[in-house]
Amino acid sequence: MIKRSFLLVALCFGLSSLGLSGRAFADNIDFLASGHGGGWSFSVGGPVTISALRVEVEDETTLQFASITGSIEKLTSGAFLGGTGTSTNPWTFGPSASNSFTITGCLPPGGPGCPSVTLFSGEMGDSSLYNGNSGVLYDSADITGLINPALLAYFGTGGSSFEGVLDFTLAGKAPGSGKTGSGDLLLSPVPEPASMLLLGSGLIGLAGLFRRKAKRV
Repeated sequence: MIKRSFLLVALCFGLSSLGLSGRAFADNIDFLASGHGGGWSFSVGGPVTISALRVEVEDETTLQFASITGSIEKLTSGAFLGGTGTSTNPWTFGPSASNSFTITGCLPPGGPGCPSVTLFSGEMGDSSLYNGNSGVLYDSADITGLINPALLAYFGTGGSSFEGVLDFTLAGKAPGSGKTGSGDLLLSPVPEPASMLLLGSGLIGLAGLFRRKAKRV
């Protein structure tokens, strides 16, 4: 009976730590580049570089929204891997270097003379670029990095490490260079290893309880 109670407590604690029973660690943070400045460059055989101005950020759980004063988003892709630049065979790039993706700006609510800090710092896994109907499209599904704790505190959000996806619409035609269009970086908190361990032990314990109950029937 004591063992059963412990396993149930462990499961509940693990779910809570993962944010499944509370909001503190479950918030997705969405960085939006709204196409008001910046540029990109790409030549076949080299990486893609992109910068964007006026990043805005939203907590997707509370829908709280903030404009980031003096924001600059910069990224450099990993090494060129090949491709022809079509939607079915895009130019592809390997993982980028550590801290090759940064977003800087003032912490909200900002204001005149506010100091610029690093709001996000991370890197990308594989990414791709191709010429689409609405412009040059760039995306990566393996963004990992850290969000400034003070920014998270502004939204009342916990966590430290985040992972997510990135997409950009760029003006012009690749290869070449041009202006930055709209961009979106959606990040979700990464569960801490201890929470995953507790969740796993709780699920295993529940499975054992159900098996024993089935045998009695």
